[in-house]
Amino acid sequence: MKPYYNPSFATEELEFHGMEDNPESKALYFPVRSRKVLVENGIDAEEYFKYIPERSVLESTEIIYIGTLGDIPCHCFEIPEEAEFEDMEFLELNDLYGIVDEEMLGITSRAVQMADFYRTHQYCGLCGNYTHYVPKETGMQCGSCAHIAYPRISPAIVVLIEKEEQLLMARSHHFKEGMYGLVAGFVEAGETIEHAVHREVKEEVGVSIKELSYFGSQPWPFPSSLMIGFTATYKSGDIEIDANEIEDAKWFPIDKIPTPPSKKSITGSLIELFIEKHGPK
Repeated sequence: MKPYYNPSFATEELEFHGMEDNPESKALYFPVRSRKVLVENGIDAEEYFKYIPERSVLESTEIIYIGTLGDIPCHCFEIPEEAEFEDMEFLELNDLYGIVDEEMLGITSRAVQMADFYRTHQYCGLCGNYTHYVPKETGMQCGSCAHIAYPRISPAIVVLIEKEEQLLMARSHHFKEGMYGLVAGFVEAGETIEHAVHREVKEEVGVSIKELSYFGSQPWPFPSSLMIGFTATYKSGDIEIDANEIEDAKWFPIDKIPTPPSKKSITGSLIELFIEKHGPK
């Protein structure tokens, strides 16, 4: 793995099962509504999540402990739909790129995913009774049958495929005009990650690959994925796209590569790896 690779939406500083209570009453709060975070207008980004919710807000929803940063416990909670706030706005995670630092972006990502998990698991999937959040289990437990549901993480693969000094890139139907990315897809039930890579490549672009090598992983909260990156080399076959999945796929020489995604994404980092490998020395 290249030393410049630093996956966004990740933090090594947050202790998931740390000290939930703080004797000095310090805490960070991440208010969430439908996967958006509430921040106050006109303040510095460092102050965003030092906002202390009003008692009426705290009493109307369950406060979810998500970990401890240093000696400061972090909490998230789902904002009721009817609640209104002056001089505050809801932001998407993407809106926080470049505004908060990588560490805080990672914690905010966890907060959004955990608040969404809470919102969508308030009833037991077995008996239908109410559930409550259990910090030590990081799960929602039924008060009647004790069944516990855990946050769902969907593993997905992304792979850089090179042929001599060309890079295979594909274009999805929902990409912006002129934008290309790498072959990617979700891991299906019962298969290994490696099998998923070979299957997705064959299904989407029709070629076979070899020399598969692990690159790195990245939490990707859109909505709750874990992106697992690989590099590979072309083995055989002609490009034949699955029109239901992608719009186009081509081999690009290094001087024709479309503007890559940000290096904050694992796709961008993989493409940067290829450019460094084959670019001018």
